[in-house]
Formats: sequence, structure tokens, C-alpha cells
Amino acid sequence: MKYGLLIFGLVAAPLTAAGPVGPNAGPMLGEGSLSDSDGNTGNWAVEAVLRDGNFEGSGRAVIGDAVVEGPLTKSASYLENGKCYFKFEQGRNRVEIGGPCTTTSIEGRLGGFVAGDSKVGTIKGSLAFGASGEAAPATAGILPTAKLSCAWMERMGGNVAGDLPNYELRISNMVTLTLASDGSYKTNKASGRFLREGDSIRLTSGAFAGARGRLERDRSGEPAVYFDIDDNRGPDGVHIVDPARTSCTRPR
Repeated sequence: MKYGLLIFGLVAAPLTAAGPVGPNAGPMLGEGSLSDSDGNTGNWAVEAVLRDGNFEGSGRAVIGDAVVEGPLTKSASYLENGKCYFKFEQGRNRVEIGGPCTTTSIEGRLGGFVAGDSKVGTIKGSLAFGASGEAAPATAGILPTAKLSCAWMERMGGNVAGDLPNYELRISNMVTLTLASDGSYKTNKASGRFLREGDSIRLTSGAFAGARGRLERDRSGEPAVYFDIDDNRGPDGVHIVDPARTSCTRPR
């Protein structure tokens, strides 16, 4: 997404109560669910700035097994008569969502062309403008597409009463992780496919098949992936990624 978390810190007064959206409401985070007429379900997320009635930013939608992610189309992403409209494209795919909106919610229609088929359906979700948007990234589950560095913390000592443990940083077996919007992933020496499952991903092939990663923000607000050990054991109980929680974040 083009706009990061820090921009929300520039807004002095959060809009916490539902009300009409003004043409210069500023930074916004939106996310929710969708379904099409073929019975496919999924989710969507938009991060943008509303200025002079126009939204500028980026969007992402998962419809069944298809993922579409791209910048908002300026001529088709706007506020008009109490309704918010968003359109974004990736290659030959396009997604359009829109409907009546307030400063806290939106409910309307889905349209577009995805994976060779026209899409018609419904959407609903939450919107957060201004500083109130700081709470949204944790639930938005934004997929990081930058190359991430992966590491875990090894516990040293602390097995004897009164002996406090120390932790040392270890390079992950993945070393690096790069996720692509087409559902493929690459590590330092392996590659494969993954599926998006709400606010997490599940690696379905390659050396780390079966691993589940949670999509969360790191301490600086950047999208990251965390592989908790309890979610990453094979049938034999052996870890899939690392012996402890693995953190994949953008290098600083």
C-alpha cells in the first residue's frame, strides 16, 4: 500500500462517531468482506487519502482463489452523494466496490472482471478516517510484497531456579521471504505457493509447505509476517520453519 501508518499520526482529532464523510476527510483505512453471484467469498482492503472528493491510494481484493491488488484508479475512486467508490486494476483484472458510506462503515456492490469472468456481488466493511485508523492495520492483514528478512530468538539458560534466561537472535531457515500477489513465495533457497486465509497465509508447497504465517504490523508500522511455533509443526511434531516464533520484517 502506498500510504503507511505514520501518516495517520499527523491527524490531530480522530473521527470516532459515525457521520457523513467530508470531501477532505484525509487518510483512510477500509477493510471488509465480499461475495459474488457465483458463491465465491473473500475480503477487501483499501488504504487511501481523501482530498477534494477524490481517493488516492491502493486497494486489494481476494475473490475465491483470485487476488487483485493495485493503485486506485483516480477517475473512478471518489466520494459522491454520500457514497464511496473505489476501483483498482492489476493487469487485465479489475475490481470495483462502492456504496453508501459513513466515517465508520460502507455497504454496497461489487463489480469487475477477475480471472476471465465478470464479477457482480456485494460488499460490506469498516472505514476509519484520521487518527482512528491506527486501530485498523491489525485487522486489515495487509500482504507485504517487499523482500523480508526472517529471524527467531533462541532462549539461552534460565533452566535453573534463579537463573534468568537470555535470548540470542538467530537467522531463520528461510533467511528471507518474498510474497507475490499471484500467490507465490520465495525464500533464500526455496520457492512455492501460498493461500491467503483471512489475516494469515498458509504455504501450500515447497520446502516450508504447511507453515502458517500471521499478517501483522511490525513495531514501525510496516506489514510483516510472523510464524508462531504452535502453528508450524508437522505431523511428527517437528517445527516447519524454526524452533521458535519466526519474524519476517523489512530490514532497517
